[in-house]
Amino acid sequence: MCISVQGSGIYLTRERGCSFYPLYFDDPLFPTNNVGRNCFHIHQCIKAFADAYSMLQSELACFPDDDTLAKPQCKLLLKIVPSITHLMGS
Repeated sequence: MCISVQGSGIYLTRERGCSFYPLYFDDPLFPTNNVGRNCFHIHQCIKAFADAYSMLQSELACFPDDDTLAKPQCKLLLKIVPSITHLMGS
């Protein structure tokens, strides 16, 4: 992905890309500087958000449609981010 703020701004998909970096954001003060060049872990971030979204979808699909039914207490955050347990005091 390439995002430029030069002129009226542009967005280019990776297929039409302007760099071998996963993200390319041009610096308005120094046009040859890619401020996104250090985003080399962006693919891991995208995968983590996609996995979290899938987990939320599957968990929410299990809830009944009738709001009068008691819904079980579920700890979605602990399922999505298991390492947060020590912060929540569980």
